[in-house]
Amino acid sequence: MHNKTVECSACNNENCLIKKHSNSEAVQPYLKLKNTFRCNKGQQFILEGAPVSGLYFIYSGDVKVYKHTANMDSQIIRFAKEGEIVGHRGFGTNYVYDISASALSDTVLCNFSTDVLIEMLHKAPPLMFDFMLFYADQLQKSEANAKRFAQMSVREKVVNGLLFIYRKFGQSEGFINIILSRKDIADFAGISVDQVIRVISALRKESLLNISGKKLGIADLAKFEAELSDKHYFLEG
Repeated sequence: MHNKTVECSACNNENCLIKKHSNSEAVQPYLKLKNTFRCNKGQQFILEGAPVSGLYFIYSGDVKVYKHTANMDSQIIRFAKEGEIVGHRGFGTNYVYDISASALSDTVLCNFSTDVLIEMLHKAPPLMFDFMLFYADQLQKSEANAKRFAQMSVREKVVNGLLFIYRKFGQSEGFINIILSRKDIADFAGISVDQVIRVISALRKESLLNISGKKLGIADLAKFEAELSDKHYFLEG
């Protein structure tokens, strides 16, 4: 990763918690202590089991967050984009990260060390309150998703995963605005690559999915959502 200075004043991510409070007199001194890194596509910046080095805020780019399972396969926990936080699962509670994270595209990351962030939160109660709401929201979604996910069929897991990706990254000209490998989709859906390939093929034959190489697009959102509408599986995360 290479350093690249990015000022919060130049950031357009209004949903970033740091950006939201960047004009606060209590927060401004700590912005000078921020580290900024550039990651190339495919580059890992958090290693599961490595010492915690604070939180990462995505200035630009796309990221996948994942864990290794007992048999050393990968399980993608979530995808994240600009304005979102990565590494929060270990912040304040662990000495080592319990997840890994890699860039899905060329990505710029803003990082605050644990010590700096904790001090900043103590000095800026409104920022601490927003962090508390963020963690409460993440916990609620995680628990709800875990319960519903266990009830899904293979097809529903693929549809649910594609809906999540669609709503996270959006779609233009008939295709989702991020290209993921079939393995990434499988790791996110918690099934095998072969199962993903079969379901995607079936969805294409049913005119529910557009495919061009690795690019995927939802052909008819209403029909696609109807695959899950009676069970309400999908939750934004």
